[in-house]
Amino acid sequence: MSSRPRPARPAAAPVVEPPDDLSSRTARGAGAGAWFLVAAAVVGLGISTYLTTLHYAGIQPLCTTGGFINCGSVLKSIYSVVPGTSIPVTVPGMIWFVGSGGLAVVSIRCARLDLPEPEWLRPSHLIWCALGLVSVLYFVFAELVKLHELCEWCTGVHILVFLSLLVAIARVQPARASARGL
Repeated sequence: MSSRPRPARPAAAPVVEPPDDLSSRTARGAGAGAWFLVAAAVVGLGISTYLTTLHYAGIQPLCTTGGFINCGSVLKSIYSVVPGTSIPVTVPGMIWFVGSGGLAVVSIRCARLDLPEPEWLRPSHLIWCALGLVSVLYFVFAELVKLHELCEWCTGVHILVFLSLLVAIARVQPARASARGL
C-alpha cells in the first residue's frame, strides 16, 4: 500500500433542469418557434391576400390550370366561398393568419420586454392552430374527393397551417421547448 495522498476530486456542478411549469417560464428570448410562426403568418397572409384579390378582380391565378393541378377551377368552385355568401374562404384564412401571427408577436414582445409569457398564450396558440387544421382537412377533402383537383396556392396555405400546428405543439411542451429555444 502506498501512503501517497489521492488527488481531490472536483465537486460536481449541480444540474439545472428547465422548469416544467409554463407559468414559471422567464423571458429569455422568444425562440425560433415564435419567429417561425410570425414568418408563416406573413407568408400565409400574403397568399390569402393574393387569392382574395384575384377573387374580387375576377383574374385567373398564376398557377397550373390543366389536369389534376388546377387552381383556376378550385378557386371558382362552390368550396371557394363561405357557404351561403359570396365571401371567399381566403378571408377567414387571412383572419386566421393574422390571429396566429398576433399570438406569436405577443411571445416575441414579452421576450423583448423581458416579461414572462402569459400562461394562456401557448395553449391558446395550439388551439388556434388545431382549429386551422380542421379547416385545412375540410378543404383538402373538398379538393381531393369532391373536385378531384388540387390548387397549389391552397396547398401552400395548408402546409403553412400544418407546420404552424407542429411548432405550436412543440412550444407547449414545457421542458423540451425551453431547452430547444422554441
